[in-house]
Amino acid sequence: MNTEKLFEQDSHQTACEARILACRPQGDVWAVVLDRTVFFPEGGGQPGDTGWIGEVPVTDTRESEGEILHLCDAPLKEGETVTAQLDWPVRLDHMQQHTGEHILSHAVWKLFGANNVGFHMGHDAVAIDLDRPLTDAQLEEAEDFANRQVWDNRPVRAYEIDPRSAKKISLRKTTEKAVELLRIVEVEGGDRCTCCGTHVRFTGEVGMIKVIRSESHKGGVRVYFLCGGRALADYRSKNRTVAQAGAALSAKEEAIVPRIGQIKDDLVRESTLLRERSAQLMRYKARALLDGAVCGENRRAVVAAEEELTGKEAKALLAKLTEEKDVAAAVFYPDGERLCWLIGGSADCRYLCELANGLFSGKGGGRADFAQGSGKLTAGWQDTALSMLVHMLR
Repeated sequence: MNTEKLFEQDSHQTACEARILACRPQGDVWAVVLDRTVFFPEGGGQPGDTGWIGEVPVTDTRESEGEILHLCDAPLKEGETVTAQLDWPVRLDHMQQHTGEHILSHAVWKLFGANNVGFHMGHDAVAIDLDRPLTDAQLEEAEDFANRQVWDNRPVRAYEIDPRSAKKISLRKTTEKAVELLRIVEVEGGDRCTCCGTHVRFTGEVGMIKVIRSESHKGGVRVYFLCGGRALADYRSKNRTVAQAGAALSAKEEAIVPRIGQIKDDLVRESTLLRERSAQLMRYKARALLDGAVCGENRRAVVAAEEELTGKEAKALLAKLTEEKDVAAAVFYPDGERLCWLIGGSADCRYLCELANGLFSGKGGGRADFAQGSGKLTAGWQDTALSMLVHMLR
């Protein structure tokens, strides 16, 4: 069933009267076919339109086997005449992004010979894939070139020509599909290419084009950008973030980056000093524990049951305790709601870990010279840990 595509004739028409030709269930929604429509179906990188048919929401529009399917939340009666109404802010957003893509793609093609080989329009981001890498400076140059065309408020028009006539004009890109007529979208004095999507009437409606980032992609570059209302929302969000950062750092906008650099340098110095002092503390703590070690015939035994140790500090303390070959040592420390332990030195560490597993309903294991595990953090865990001393002397 053929549907008259009013959006190809006037992309700014927001509503029309139409007759329902078919209404079929499709998963959780209903696919409605009209005799005429202002709804653009998903295609060419552009999402499908949303809106309403009568009072029923249209959540998406797609084309399948020549039919334009309006995906609706509820069924509609075949044969009825209804009003099909676009969600205009959504359509305008799509036209801003799509026309902006044409203008930016023309800019990188005109300036640097880079071809657009992919177009992606999501709800949050828009991207083009270029077949060659570009520097940040080149992308800024292309961005300036594109925005000058926006500010010129140039006419944008769509028309159809036959493939033979198309070969006589310069096109940035065309289609290889066998068709009777090619639909051309042309920016006056700028881009000209085949396209099935909807576009603004004048480039000024795009508002602005802002490249937000780029990344290497398949030997070329993927360029993310925003146009119109999306660009404004992005600027507003980032401006708010900058203001909040400035307030948090007690710095003016232009001083935020230097201030962050200063804080980073301070953190590096303080982190280095903290590591040095932590190592020194572990040496002192190890010396004190060794001075109070329980001595047996073949070895000394040390159990460190420390409330405030981190995992790194526990490893450093165990290393210091076991530098002397006749020492068997176990270090216990809480980590959140778990009790952790490290065992090393001259005793059978695997056996001692199994013992700790039993005492604290834990899991762990290792080698004869080193083992580790974790279990329940019980009341009186420090006294329970110290009870292992007698087993460490065997």
